[in-house]
Amino acid sequence: MTYKTIAVHLDVRPRCATRVALAARLAMRHGSRLIGIAPTGLPDVVVAMNSAVPDAIECIALSGADLRENAEVATRAFYRECRRAGVASFSAEVVVDEALDAVVRHGRCSDLVVVGQTDAGAPIDGLASDFPQQVLLHAGGPVLVMPCAGAFDSLGERVLVGWKDSREAARALRDGLPLLRDARHVSLVEIGPARSKDGGDGSLEAAAAWLDSHGIACDAHREIERAGVGEQLVSRAGDLGVDLVVCGGYGHSRLREWALGGVTRHLLGHMSVPTLLSH
Repeated sequence: MTYKTIAVHLDVRPRCATRVALAARLAMRHGSRLIGIAPTGLPDVVVAMNSAVPDAIECIALSGADLRENAEVATRAFYRECRRAGVASFSAEVVVDEALDAVVRHGRCSDLVVVGQTDAGAPIDGLASDFPQQVLLHAGGPVLVMPCAGAFDSLGERVLVGWKDSREAARALRDGLPLLRDARHVSLVEIGPARSKDGGDGSLEAAAAWLDSHGIACDAHREIERAGVGEQLVSRAGDLGVDLVVCGGYGHSRLREWALGGVTRHLLGHMSVPTLLSH
């Protein structure tokens, strides 16, 4: 697998520049086409056509124009960064739609989608608070989530892979191959109850052997679950000094809507390094 196409979400938030710079470096490394998706969002002003407000239609038009201008500002910054970084193939699209719908739709035809972590301290500006979660659950491919704080000069030199004998973990391992091949060090960690500390079910060893068949050496070990798995993975990432976490993204259907599992919620809420998730 290779990342032939990488899509990155564009907006006018300050962290977008960090997100685009990292996506540009990935595109350069993997020879990818980089596509910037700049959703306008939808106007906040909603007025019925038969409203008695004289300037109602003009207010709607101005609101829509402001949103489009923001999206175009984001695309211009994207083009500048791509040219500065020397990306060979790139384009950007202003999409008149809500951010989630736009990124999910374009992400379905990309090999990797790059989005930002939700910043709880940022002002409410129309972006859903669970935006990265919903992109993960609906885009159908791997999602690289950038933390809302910090600078990342490297990505994928030291990688922590959270392993579990599950479809999602196996999908994440496959989706992360292009990055794992370039890593200087890979740690494959399975966290479980005490009874699996020594014996396990053999899946960790099988995963390590599969990586080895792709020319990727790794340190594989089990850990007893002493706190929540998500909390322990975040702690282990800090202990190992990794610059990337790869993990399965878990979710389930609840009342006709998709909700994330506890481990994935914790990772998305407390990440300190870029995290590649696959569902």
